[in-house]
Amino acid sequence: MAARGVCLVLLLAFLGLSQSLSTTSVLSFEEQARLRKTFQDASPFRDLETAHYAIKGLKFFKSPISSEQNVCKFVKDKVDSNSVSSIYHASSISKVLGNCPLTLKDVDSKLNGVLKEGTSTSTVFYAVSALVNLGKKVETSSVLKAIRAASSSEEDSIMNAVYALNTAILLPRESDLTFIVDMIEDVVAQADETENTYLQFEGGLIPTAEVVTASYKLGEYLKKKPSITEDQAIKFANYLLTRKHVQSVKESFFLLRALNVLSNNDFHVPVVVQLYGSPLISTDSKFFKVRITNVLDKALGKMTVTAESATDSSGTTIMSNKDFKQGKDDDFIVLKTDLGKSYYAAHSYDLDFMASKPSPGVYTVTVNVKSQKEDKRLIGTTGTQLKVKVVTKVTMGQVDLSVIDKEHSHTVKSMSTNYPTKFDKTIEADFHQKIVMRFFIKTVSGDELLTPHQAFVRLTNQKTNQEIFFVPEPESNKKYKFDLDLGATSKDFASRSGKYTMDLIIGDAVIQNPLEWNVGVLALTFGDQPVKAKKEKQTMYSTKPTIDHMFRQPEKRPSQTVSTAFTALIFVPFVVMLILWINIGANISNFQFSLGGIAFHIGLGGIFVLYYLFWVKLDMFSTLKYLAVIGGVTFLSANSLLSGIAARRAKR
Repeated sequence: MAARGVCLVLLLAFLGLSQSLSTTSVLSFEEQARLRKTFQDASPFRDLETAHYAIKGLKFFKSPISSEQNVCKFVKDKVDSNSVSSIYHASSISKVLGNCPLTLKDVDSKLNGVLKEGTSTSTVFYAVSALVNLGKKVETSSVLKAIRAASSSEEDSIMNAVYALNTAILLPRESDLTFIVDMIEDVVAQADETENTYLQFEGGLIPTAEVVTASYKLGEYLKKKPSITEDQAIKFANYLLTRKHVQSVKESFFLLRALNVLSNNDFHVPVVVQLYGSPLISTDSKFFKVRITNVLDKALGKMTVTAESATDSSGTTIMSNKDFKQGKDDDFIVLKTDLGKSYYAAHSYDLDFMASKPSPGVYTVTVNVKSQKEDKRLIGTTGTQLKVKVVTKVTMGQVDLSVIDKEHSHTVKSMSTNYPTKFDKTIEADFHQKIVMRFFIKTVSGDELLTPHQAFVRLTNQKTNQEIFFVPEPESNKKYKFDLDLGATSKDFASRSGKYTMDLIIGDAVIQNPLEWNVGVLALTFGDQPVKAKKEKQTMYSTKPTIDHMFRQPEKRPSQTVSTAFTALIFVPFVVMLILWINIGANISNFQFSLGGIAFHIGLGGIFVLYYLFWVKLDMFSTLKYLAVIGGVTFLSANSLLSGIAARRAKR
């Protein structure tokens, strides 16, 4: 049992190491310069909020603010003394500029007046910040009561907690801020995790950046470590770095501020191990180089850097616990600012990767770092995995080619040559034979045999330039074999006899010098005549017959006698109706010559005429338009006629 317990502990420890988190990206100096330009391009400003974030962003870069007097005038013109958020942005700009006093009538009473129960946490934060910016007194007890009430009544949103945390930073340390500090753990628990690498909040960049900033700033202010674990801090950093291509001024500011906090605070500073230079390793460039920085690409001091392991794609370890050496010269990174040039020394560390004589391929190197000067803030110092590719130059050994009689299984002829010399004589073969070629590919430096991903034999007809590709197969001894049975592959050649140029093409991602070697010329003879191939070619490229489109022939119309007889038959029912009326004794003397009666009968007759016109000349849409008018009149007049008849009958 004891042995099993020890094994379990070791297994869990191994899994913990194998799943170590690290940050492998930074906000580079070039990307920081782009953010700085975003802040600069925001001028001339259109609103106080944009001006606020742009000016604070420029202050971070120590860049001058153009036309400070104009900015100050803009702030005084735009500030709305009745809006707490407007006063907040204006007072923040005034404080950054330093020489732009903001005078607002009764501002302290207005701001303190909103610090009461029922006020949202955002308004409380804006009011307290504005009071602090303007040097006014803050009623701490009122602020805490307002935050308590808002925290219990408002929705449990991330930004409500953020405003509460940011407000607490502005209050005296001796205040009872415990209930606000406790919000950090509850808020962080709501973060969404992705791929065991990223942590973020619903809403994206700004809520995530603000939680990070407010938590660590409040922790530093109260000298109490926030309820954020090392892994959570690294995951937050990883997510923020995925958003480093933001475009807006506001998002750029919050991103920059959060990364600045993660690059320098009293509790957690993620370490970034970056590849320095090319990830390609060869005999000409044998050093694997890395740089150690924070998330803002600045040096963290001298480090002890160790390659814990280097494994190939199959999982085989070729190196373990090898120390990097500090580079001969510091890698000086130049960040151009409006005030001149700022230099940040970032030490590079080198490892002679070729010392372990690795085979060409892609390797995963697990790197651990440790500060030479103890710094407990540094996190993510173990388990950083970086990819490196070992490449090599290749050549070919002796190439053996044989022409073999298939029926008797004996060699008709054989020859050999060495790369890059091609066969000096034309190699003849017919459909009773097959050509077998064997060759191998080796490294230039160590004569190690390779089986590259791409190996082709290309045969090109010298007359038609038709190209045919074959794939040679590697054998167990890593030699390649090209077996061409002329009888079985005659269809591939369209039975076209003649001379073919044979080229050998070799390539791979780890090969520095891909090969294309003209091996020689083959004179091939096939038994079938390439008649079919010629017909296929003529059929493919010859002029096709013209296609004349035939419209559908209209059906033959009936003769005039038939159509006349049919027309006469149409009127038969009408004649029959008149005869029956006469026999029955239809009474038409009771017809009332009223407007409704006349209009109804004219409308009814008009409908019959419209039917006739539809039969001889009108289309459906025109008929419907006319019918809508005539039918409407007929309907109204019929209603009037029937009403009149009913009224007369009632009088009788």
